[in-house]
Amino acid sequence: MKNKIYCGEINKKYINKEIIIYGWVESYRNLGKLIFVNLKDREGVIQAVFKPQYKIAYNIATQLRNNFCVKIKGKILERTEKNKNLNLLTGEIEIIVFDILLLNKSKALPIDINSVNTEENRLKYRYLDLRQRKMTEILKKRSIIVSYIRKFLEKNKFLNIETPILTNSTLEGSRDYLVPSRINKHNFYALPQSPQIFKQLLMIAGLDRYYQIAKCFRDEDLRSDRQPEFTQIDIEMSFTKSVLFRCFIEKMIFNIWKNIKNISLSKFKILTFKQSMKYFGTDKPDLRNKLKLIDLSNFFIKKNINRIISISIKNKYLCNKKIQNLIKYIYYIKKYGTNDLNIFQVNHNKLINIFNIKNISIEHLNHKKIKDIINKNKSNHNDIIFIGTEIIHYNNISSMGYLRKKLGKDLNLIQKDKWYPLWIIDFPLFKKDKIGNLVPMNHPFTSPKNYSVDNMNNLLKKDPYQILSDSYDLVINGYEIGSGSSRINNYKIQKKIFDILQINKIVQKKNFGFFLEALKFGTPPHIGIALGLDRLVMLLTNTNNIRDVIAFPKTTSANCLLTKAPNKINYHLIKDLGLSFI
Repeated sequence: MKNKIYCGEINKKYINKEIIIYGWVESYRNLGKLIFVNLKDREGVIQAVFKPQYKIAYNIATQLRNNFCVKIKGKILERTEKNKNLNLLTGEIEIIVFDILLLNKSKALPIDINSVNTEENRLKYRYLDLRQRKMTEILKKRSIIVSYIRKFLEKNKFLNIETPILTNSTLEGSRDYLVPSRINKHNFYALPQSPQIFKQLLMIAGLDRYYQIAKCFRDEDLRSDRQPEFTQIDIEMSFTKSVLFRCFIEKMIFNIWKNIKNISLSKFKILTFKQSMKYFGTDKPDLRNKLKLIDLSNFFIKKNINRIISISIKNKYLCNKKIQNLIKYIYYIKKYGTNDLNIFQVNHNKLINIFNIKNISIEHLNHKKIKDIINKNKSNHNDIIFIGTEIIHYNNISSMGYLRKKLGKDLNLIQKDKWYPLWIIDFPLFKKDKIGNLVPMNHPFTSPKNYSVDNMNNLLKKDPYQILSDSYDLVINGYEIGSGSSRINNYKIQKKIFDILQINKIVQKKNFGFFLEALKFGTPPHIGIALGLDRLVMLLTNTNNIRDVIAFPKTTSANCLLTKAPNKINYHLIKDLGLSFI
């Protein structure tokens, strides 16, 4: 089969050549003696000219309408100087058509692919929405990114190995999607939240460098950067250390940005989880926002275990804002648990309570302490200082972290043309969930940091929340791009972690018995990461909505407006599957 020629690829080297191209009518103009048609495909647009001397083609052209699908044959000629359109890649040439085949007609489209449409309509008619140049370019770039990643990893001796989609339920931190088994009635498969156990088993098998562009499924609340089914770049490696592995991932990410955007990323900064929460109130800070959280707890009589935090805003960022409008942030932060936010304006060495709200009183502070607060915030005359109690949320972002993020966006403090890659390391091994239970910060296969079998019991008795894990997240401009860790390769430690998490022995044997047994057979030290392909493409294509980078995404309520999934299943099918109890 000959290489296909796309409309947008035709240039001056094709002049005087006869070619055949396929595409859709983007627009047409019938000037009587000449008919001009803009023909488009995924690579661009070319101008086709129909002349009366080619009578059959000309007569068919009079019937053309937008979005008709056609095949044309003609000769490429250079346009006259006055008719050249240098804004188009094909603007210096045109095709004189002497044969046309109408492949299919088109009704008027229910969406305007050259205009703004509601997202509901875009998702309902996604196959038409994807004809937009912007959407086509995103999917093309996604394909290029995946191709580059594959080449990079395979050059470094990683094997592309597939893992099962129908599997058993594992503890990955979210709810599973379940699939009923017809043969084994009343039993279910779980769709994988990640290939975690399988990739560790591949390390035990001696396949020491694995990767997969893996489909994953999580039944969780959705947002602009999250989907129920998503794609991750899954990488696992034996016989290496965290520092070396992170350097390897850095090299891949650096080269992706260089190849895709021609941008050289700055040095990857490293923050511990504790540092990130201290200064930014989140474990995925956007370092383009230079605002930091300042701990003022020592200046006040603490009534509880929460920190008292300030955020300072320079007056120059407020010059076009009315000070009285700042009251909206008091109401904004209440939904995240801070009910005592006060807003002060610096008046030389004094703090003026703008709204006279005295939830956090400074009246008992002497002149020196107030001056110290001003100095600690590096504030000058007329600057604004927000002071409030910090409430830490289970999802590793605090109330003052939310305020920092909101202020950065509202006051245009984000350096939009900058890139700040960042590693967050030394996460706690455990955390509390919504109802206060002990759960893994990442997943239960994450290795504790600097441990031995003998000292694990002592660490656990002191305070399990103080145990650090050998884990890391890759964050770029406020988005968590990837998460990984060293894995537990010791049977006793893995068993101990399951016991700590109160996974009873029956469940351990049923769900993880095969894995625990595998750990007894010379398991090598191994380490890995899962990079979110969808979020990576979001950043590289300058969109902030994950649905823009997925061909057929779900809504925030996990519905597919195109296929109407999920839907009710036929009663007889349910009965045949042995699921009459549903």
